[in-house]
Amino acid sequence: MSNDSSEKLYDIGDLTFPQAVRRGVTLRCPSCARGKLFRGLLRMNQKCSNCEFSFERSRGYFLGSTYINYGVTAATTTFSYVLLHFGFECTNSQLLPGLVTFIVIFPLVFFRFARSLWLSLDCFLDRVGASEAMVGSRQAENSRRDLPKRQ
Repeated sequence: MSNDSSEKLYDIGDLTFPQAVRRGVTLRCPSCARGKLFRGLLRMNQKCSNCEFSFERSRGYFLGSTYINYGVTAATTTFSYVLLHFGFECTNSQLLPGLVTFIVIFPLVFFRFARSLWLSLDCFLDRVGASEAMVGSRQAENSRRDLPKRQ
C-alpha cells in the first residue's frame, strides 16, 4: 500500500501475534480492539461498531474455528486424563463421567472464543484479506447511503 492517507484508513495496522491472540480472547474487533464481536450469546455483529470492520465472511469461513475448538477441547481432555489417571491414580470409571461432561459442555462455552481467535489470527496472517474486509464494509455502507429512499 502507498502512504496515501485515504488508503491508510483501510490498513489493518501493525497487528502483532500477541495482540491478535489478546483481541481474540477478549472477543474484540481484530482491527481496532474496541468493538465487540458478539451482540448476544451466539450472535455475531455484522461489523465493528467503532471502525466498521466487517466480521461477515464468505460461507464456510468460520469452519476453521471448529479446528481451534476441537484442538483446545482435545488437548485439555488429554492433559486432564493423563494428569488425573497417572498423577492422582484415578480410575477410568471415576474419570469417564467428568470428562464426557466436559467434552459436551466445553465446546459450547468456547464457541465464541474459537470464532474470535480464528478471525483475529486470520487478520494477523492475511493482512490483504483484512484490508479488503474494511474496504468492502465501507463501500457497502457508502452504496447504501447513495440509494434513493423508498417512499
